Amino acid sequence: MSELGTFSIRVVDEDGVGVGDVKVSVHYASLLAGYFHGRTDSDGWVEFDIETAPPWGTLIETIYVDDEEVGGGFHPEDGNTFSFNRP
Repeated sequence: MSELGTFSIRVVDEDGVGVGDVKVSVHYASLLAGYFHGRTDSDGWVEFDIETAPPWGTLIETIYVDDEEVGGGFHPEDGNTFSFNRP
């Protein structure tokens, strides 16, 4: 875990059930800008470290599920959770 903590993303199907083994990509805009990737567990969850950031915080510009844009534009804090439907 990073010094700033972690945040989690859950991918669900149209019935709200977690979907496992789905690729999730997060595009950070911070001092360590770039893309970070993970795969959901059997209940649809994937966890990411919050990267070292300038004083205004890490910005998650874009989130992709199976290479489809599903969200973004937020500053995660330790323990935040987000949920997205699988495209």
